Amino acid sequence: MTDLVFLLLIFFIIMATKVEPNVPVDLPENSELPKSSENPAVVVGITADSKYFLEGSSELYSLEELRPILEAEMQNHTNKSLKISGDKIANYETVFALVALAKLNDWTPVLAFSP
Repeated sequence: MTDLVFLLLIFFIIMATKVEPNVPVDLPENSELPKSSENPAVVVGITADSKYFLEGSSELYSLEELRPILEAEMQNHTNKSLKISGDKIANYETVFALVALAKLNDWTPVLAFSP
């Protein structure tokens, strides 16, 4: 049994060296949805301690405090997208509460990730 496993190991090692590493792959593209060139109307950030802030402002808000501010901001824009950028250790509940608020008001939530 050990000999058989050893032979299979040798076989797979030899075959791995014969594989071409730069094989072109034709990936599918989504042709139904056009790519949006518009910037989001409002950008909201979430801190590590689950507080919200608007882009360009240093004031921190709770969700209840942020709701009327967002509603007023969205009234001024035809593009109803809300970019949500959260700290990597932010609470998921905080992020999804903002997504739920956006969906409730028919805004388009856009989750942002920055490495």
